[in-house]
Amino acid sequence: MLEEKEHVHHFKENGGFEVDIRMKLESIDDPFTEVPPSDEMTVFLNQHIGPEGDPLVKKGDEVEYGEKIVDFGGKGKMCVPVHSPVNGEVKGYASVRHPLSGGKERAIIIETEDEEKEPCYEPLDPKEASRKELLERVKEAGIVGLGGAAFPTHVKLGEENISHLIINAKESDPNLASDVRLMMEKPQWLIEGIKLMGHILDVEDITFATRTEEGETPEFEELLRDNDVRIKRVRPNYSVGSERLLVKEVLGKEVPSGEFPPQIGTIVHNVATAYATAKAIKEGESLVSRGMTFYSKKTGGKNLWTRMGTSIEHILEYVGVSQVEFERIALGSIMMGPTIPDPSYPVLKATSGLTVFTPEESDPYEEEKPCIRCGYCNTVCPVDIYPQMIMKAEEKNDIKRLQSLNVLDCINCALCSYVCPSNIRLTPYLERAQNKIRKKKG
Repeated sequence: MLEEKEHVHHFKENGGFEVDIRMKLESIDDPFTEVPPSDEMTVFLNQHIGPEGDPLVKKGDEVEYGEKIVDFGGKGKMCVPVHSPVNGEVKGYASVRHPLSGGKERAIIIETEDEEKEPCYEPLDPKEASRKELLERVKEAGIVGLGGAAFPTHVKLGEENISHLIINAKESDPNLASDVRLMMEKPQWLIEGIKLMGHILDVEDITFATRTEEGETPEFEELLRDNDVRIKRVRPNYSVGSERLLVKEVLGKEVPSGEFPPQIGTIVHNVATAYATAKAIKEGESLVSRGMTFYSKKTGGKNLWTRMGTSIEHILEYVGVSQVEFERIALGSIMMGPTIPDPSYPVLKATSGLTVFTPEESDPYEEEKPCIRCGYCNTVCPVDIYPQMIMKAEEKNDIKRLQSLNVLDCINCALCSYVCPSNIRLTPYLERAQNKIRKKKG
């Protein structure tokens, strides 16, 4: 009976595989606490999908909280500025390995002078501002998708002929809970953001997709009903948090292979992105901080409000643990997120979580064995592609073969790596394969 009850707290995947989410339940009960900025803030020039920007400040300059310090000129629409997370002085630039790209990229080093927070932009009245002005504010405030992809939000909000808006609050990652905490602690701001997104897209048909149960966030649920936003209780499944799979779950519509939801008249935005949009328009707040969940077996889950550029070392100190206690650090969840070599790395706009592992928690990929072609990675894949075949084609740099294997459909969920009996970390092969195809397409 106990075993049967425990399985209530598991996400059920393809092939009968289950993802244990009991650690998420620990995280949900922890309210946000605000992490003070570190003495030095390391702010990458590139924090979104798209090209690196141009710095607007030089060594010795004084900068203010929320001030634009990186811009993009004429580098195209897939760009958003970066802003200073503190009042301080620019100490210079550093070439730092970027945790997402893996390559060395430029970062601005800012010495923090105080913790004051005063928005740099004037609030806008959505009833008076034009659609163009609202989109420009979202762009100028540096808003990107906060579910992890960091896709420029103004680009998605600028789509035409959209009939349905889905707000993604699924938060599938087994140990992250900051989206649920937003629903509990900032319900009015979330509603404002959802309404603003619907207004900009000129969409009235809005669905709020969540894994929470009825009554878990009563104030927010009432606001959703009062504002005619449909609530969809998503089934307990990890991979369905991906936007393409979520569209199928919510609307019963298939996003064609290689395409995106706007092609079928739908836009998906993360719930935290809606919050950031509301703050940018109604308070003039740049995107310089976000909610995230810190998780270790020692501390359990802690929800933190953290400024971009804050070092992981500083966060560890804030939650009361020492970096020497941990062997591996992931910028993300237990399932997703790059492992960083040391805690000097900073929080990015895309950092939804921080997961740390003790030496006793061995790295399952340290002793990789030859592939035995068991097919388990294919069985659990939620988008029905073939990770093992893609790995072999990527090793041979066979672009034509990679295209025929539909690698662009991969949602980077890491289930294939997680279940591999040979301890092969398949996910990086798939990511490199996707990048090779995108590079070829230009």
